[in-house]
Amino acid sequence: MDSRELSEWYAYVQHFRGPLDSPWQQAGTIASAVLAPHQSRGRRSKPSDFVPVASAPQHETQLQATMDQIIKRLGG
Repeated sequence: MDSRELSEWYAYVQHFRGPLDSPWQQAGTIASAVLAPHQSRGRRSKPSDFVPVASAPQHETQLQATMDQIIKRLGG
């Protein structure tokens, strides 16, 4: 990508707030697309699986429950 194209994308984002609006959602979309060929059809990940949790667990039991969910999603 040259500087002209980068400037065009920057202008687009500044004026329209299009598909580059949420960096986490964009990264999640890329991650799920990269993993899709390596997963079975019934267990494909969603972009939201890669977006961080809104609030961190505050207690040890909440952390354990969150980790259990993550392990379950990953098939472990």
